[in-house]
Amino acid sequence: MGCSIPMKPLFNRGTMNRFASRSGVLLLVVGFGFITELLSHSQSGGADERTFILLQHDWAEARKKSDMVFLENFYASEFTVGNMNGSESSRAEDLAMFSSGDMKPAVITDGELKVTIYGQAAMVTGVEHLEGTYKGHPGQFDLRFTNVFVNRDHRWQLVRHQGTPISKR
Repeated sequence: MGCSIPMKPLFNRGTMNRFASRSGVLLLVVGFGFITELLSHSQSGGADERTFILLQHDWAEARKKSDMVFLENFYASEFTVGNMNGSESSRAEDLAMFSSGDMKPAVITDGELKVTIYGQAAMVTGVEHLEGTYKGHPGQFDLRFTNVFVNRDHRWQLVRHQGTPISKR
């Protein structure tokens, strides 16, 4: 003897349609977020904080060695320096200081680095300690700096360096 109990379906057609619709929206949102993150990473040249810490280190080494090939490639064509005394230097003037031997840093150390990436541009701020000679006169000082980079031709270039002296207290 068979007993027949009427079974009610767990989901009716309306419930299934709402579930499918909501699942589709969820997948679109998750997919969009994933694609946005991928594009953002690729548009920033895959750069992260480490990239700019290494660039700061490489730039310090190039200045200590007067590595003109590195400096000429690293500085963007419109590169400028806001000097500690409030004056401005052009790319050509900055390069000339190193190529002439007027500027001979022996020690350059960076600290308190903060990196902010804005797609194809980035800013690095921090404190730099320098020791060396300028036109034969020895000296050492600390400065707070801001460096602005742009990504061009699949490489990061320095567009602006601003240094402000930190007074001893």
